[in-house]
Amino acid sequence: MHIPDGFLSLPVIISTSAVSASLLYISVKKLDKEIRPERIPLMGLSAAFVFTAQLLSFPVFGGTSVHLTGAVLISILLGPLSGFLITTSAVLLQAFLFQHGGIITAGANIMNIAVVQAVLGYYIFRIFSNKFYISGAFIAAFSAVFIAAAICAAELIVSGTIPLKAGMIAMLSSHLFAGVGEGFITVLILGMIKKLKPGLLELKKI
Repeated sequence: MHIPDGFLSLPVIISTSAVSASLLYISVKKLDKEIRPERIPLMGLSAAFVFTAQLLSFPVFGGTSVHLTGAVLISILLGPLSGFLITTSAVLLQAFLFQHGGIITAGANIMNIAVVQAVLGYYIFRIFSNKFYISGAFIAAFSAVFIAAAICAAELIVSGTIPLKAGMIAMLSSHLFAGVGEGFITVLILGMIKKLKPGLLELKKI
């Protein structure tokens, strides 16, 4: 889902960058006020997990890629703004260090991976979490990947990079399997945490 430079039009770049930059500002301000020192090492470990998971990717039609993100999992543990900031950091580091996604298209990649998956995915989870915690985590992780893939495809289509029908079919079909994988891994890790370290699930969500 990392879009390289040269694949998006200027209006798409500007609009997605504006959304991502706005939420980044809100996240930094909120976390600066509320974060506690003991939370920082866990955020660092979470960032390392997200960074590594997203490096394992496979190219798909239209110049983008399919991969795991870990964004919903991190947001379930730490909260949506924490998940957004951690995922954003991973996306930017991958772009600067490994050219995994473009620099100019970073705003779009942050929106697709951090805004949609970390933030929207968290609130999808909240709909189900009271009664269906584990199955709700699967639904949230799967839905977030699928929605992000649709938005990514729309960005490429609007930019004139890929055709409408073929682009949507290719992106959604490839990310259908990625969503299932993301859901299973999210559920597996949450299940292990619930058994071995349940206190992590009670952390304040920021």
